[in-house]
Amino acid sequence: MRKALIVGINDISTVVAKLLVSNGYEVSMIANNENEARLGRGVPAYVYVGDPRDESILRNAGVDESEVVILSMDDESNLEVARAAKSRGVPTIIALVSNKERYLDAFIELGVYAIPIVDAILSKIAHYLKLPFKQLLYSDDKVQAYYVVISSDSPYINQEVKDVARKCGVAIPLIIRGEDVIISDEEVRIEAGDKLFIVGASDSVVRCVEKIY
Repeated sequence: MRKALIVGINDISTVVAKLLVSNGYEVSMIANNENEARLGRGVPAYVYVGDPRDESILRNAGVDESEVVILSMDDESNLEVARAAKSRGVPTIIALVSNKERYLDAFIELGVYAIPIVDAILSKIAHYLKLPFKQLLYSDDKVQAYYVVISSDSPYINQEVKDVARKCGVAIPLIIRGEDVIISDEEVRIEAGDKLFIVGASDSVVRCVEKIY
């Protein structure tokens, strides 16, 4: 059976634990204290209590056998535990990030999947209200990368992603549609609600993002 370790118990991580269990994972969770551990009651998971930055706690909770480690504490603790999990060869590490300006780059450089909590909330709100949503992911003097949610009024709906990228002079390497991640070299057409990652020369990316809504 596949194993997953969730570090930090709260309302979000308990829901994630139930999702993993329902999809065939054996889940362990680490709580910082007894009060936090109580939140894990009712979750079909093994709960360990202790400081997750202590490698003996991580080892007892099964980090070495885990295919997935999900981090749901404060950013500094998440980063410290992410480094420990990475050093032990955990293939998939996912961290929920509160302060993306301060911590996002550190997680990305470590090879951790980082989910900025605020961005995730705003993206969903924009999707449900059919509002345009864009998020600058990277920028320097020459290059920019944007995450864009396609609105229902976008002029590019039903156009092939490859054609849009060529017209804009940018790269659109990934499209997220629902739960699916689509590589853009497939002949896929843009739909409302698609999430596009747009990368390229700064001027071209800005023009593309302004048009693509």
